[in-house]
Amino acid sequence: MHRELNIDLGDLIGNLPGMAFRCLNDRDLTIIYASKGSHDLLGYAPKDLIEKKAFRKIVHKDDLDGNKEVLNRLSVTAPRYCLVYRIQTSGGSDKWVREEGTGIFSDSGEFKFIDGLLTDITDHKTVEIELQKQNTRLKSSMGQRFRLEQLIGKSKAMQRVYDLILKLSEKESSVIITGESGTGKELAAHAIHSLSSRNQKRFVPVNCGAIPDTLLEREFFGHKEGSFSGATSDKPGYLELARGGTLFLDEVGEISLSFQTKLLRGLDGIGYTPIGGRDLRQSDFRLICATNRELSERVRQGKMREDFYYRINVVPLHMPPLRERQGDIPLLIDHFLKTDSGRQGKDMPTPLRLKMESYSWPGNVREMKNVIDRYLTLGQLHLEDMLSHAADPLALEPPHTSDLSRAMDSYEQRLITAALEKCRWKKGKTADLLGLSMRTLQRKLKKHELNRGGVE
Repeated sequence: MHRELNIDLGDLIGNLPGMAFRCLNDRDLTIIYASKGSHDLLGYAPKDLIEKKAFRKIVHKDDLDGNKEVLNRLSVTAPRYCLVYRIQTSGGSDKWVREEGTGIFSDSGEFKFIDGLLTDITDHKTVEIELQKQNTRLKSSMGQRFRLEQLIGKSKAMQRVYDLILKLSEKESSVIITGESGTGKELAAHAIHSLSSRNQKRFVPVNCGAIPDTLLEREFFGHKEGSFSGATSDKPGYLELARGGTLFLDEVGEISLSFQTKLLRGLDGIGYTPIGGRDLRQSDFRLICATNRELSERVRQGKMREDFYYRINVVPLHMPPLRERQGDIPLLIDHFLKTDSGRQGKDMPTPLRLKMESYSWPGNVREMKNVIDRYLTLGQLHLEDMLSHAADPLALEPPHTSDLSRAMDSYEQRLITAALEKCRWKKGKTADLLGLSMRTLQRKLKKHELNRGGVE
């Protein structure tokens, strides 16, 4: 009976899409078991691998150190791992593989074996590498770009955002996007997804602040038919919907403390179980979170678990408020005036436009879009009323002189001084605010002898 069970189990493992293996945790990681999938994956029959080949000999030399570093971190309490690397086939060519496995430890805590599964991801990785090349070409022209995906802006602040998005799109790290409400955090998350190798799968946005605590588990993990009144069919949760793609958790700081523990298990690969189900499921997705809160403060207040905070807070991306990139306001106004296909061609009077360009926009880009939508619908009076309190922060009285040349010089000097004060003498921001190149601003600063030592 036991022999039949072993044969059946061997056949089952042999049918897996890839190669199951066990290797010794010796210096070379000698293979002592390989499933039949070794032939399709590497061109070797199991007998040609067992005790004749070692991973140190067939893994690409540039990937050895990274693999070793991951395996050295395994412990009795954290034995699971995942690796992506190149491995050499019997024909001498390289394949990209994903290795998922577990370290096997003795009762005394000695690291003895590694059990794992290799799967071929060459096609996926080829697409990813091509995207990386495209992003590299894109980076070379970033200084000339006024937009990236749905993000609009040419300011230095936005160029930095674009550059980081391109870098992040090449990686799989979790990202936390911070910034005030209305700064475009979801657009940034979607840009990372669209430029990544996961762009053929779903981008699943979740507004965590809009889900009642009692429904969090059902919404994230899904449910089985008959698990509660009204559950007439199986329904996948957000973790399942995001499989292979990107899960975007907006307002992540609003997730209740009690649910953070359960969600953390799903995010860390331990798994989750749909309501009414028994099977432990796992889902592969890229995690991107966003918040307008100070999450470290919520940890100090006991409203966020420290381990949950460190799981989501891996690579930060900050979206600047509109008041810090006022040079982008004209571009955004033009964009929103033109994108409403039903009302294209409507222009805005210059005085009204100048008021918009000097307004502080506390609601950021979202507020501007809503205001322009209302303007296109209701007309000028509504917008003038909304902006009636928005005095030009750089408005100055005209100089008291009849000499036009001197008056213009005096006005220019006062205008630049006011802009410098508004931007706390940060010359890059001042240039953006005034719509000048840095070179032009430097020339005018020298002309008017406007200097504040050591401040850039």
